[in-house]
Amino acid sequence: MNRMQFLRGKFSSETAFRPPWAVSEKDFVDMCDRCGQCIKSCHLKLIKAGSAGFPEIDFSNGGCDFCQACVQNCPTDALKLTDINELQPWRLTAEFKNNCLSERGVVCRACGDICEMRAIQFKLAVGGVTLVEMNTSEGTGCGECVSVCPVQAIEIKHLTNNDQLERVNE
Repeated sequence: MNRMQFLRGKFSSETAFRPPWAVSEKDFVDMCDRCGQCIKSCHLKLIKAGSAGFPEIDFSNGGCDFCQACVQNCPTDALKLTDINELQPWRLTAEFKNNCLSERGVVCRACGDICEMRAIQFKLAVGGVTLVEMNTSEGTGCGECVSVCPVQAIEIKHLTNNDQLERVNE
């Protein structure tokens, strides 16, 4: 938790979702001058001014298509595309809450249908339910699935150091 989170009463260690190719959170807050160029350049309008005016991603209206406009228009290198992070613009993944319709016996495949990477899989289980699984090695963390879920059962989360993105190592 940083000082700003403490002073605003946000005691969760979860940091904001920065635009793709953001440097580490500490460096981002130091480098970003809050000019708004990334916000203006996002044709999907996913980047918004968040806490203290720093840009944050809002997945409620759709997902990122990784067009690179935000990183190309960042004058401070707070968003920086490198050979190392080109294939992994951020360490995010989808997580499913227990109110998922498929896991309650209702046929719903909205998140799987919208996922271009086919990272969301449905596994049949006993009792007429379908378990939803996220394949983090295939997913990009784009967030497209969030806006199509009729019961808001999907959250985007930061991957921890224990989570593996095998795709990066290939």
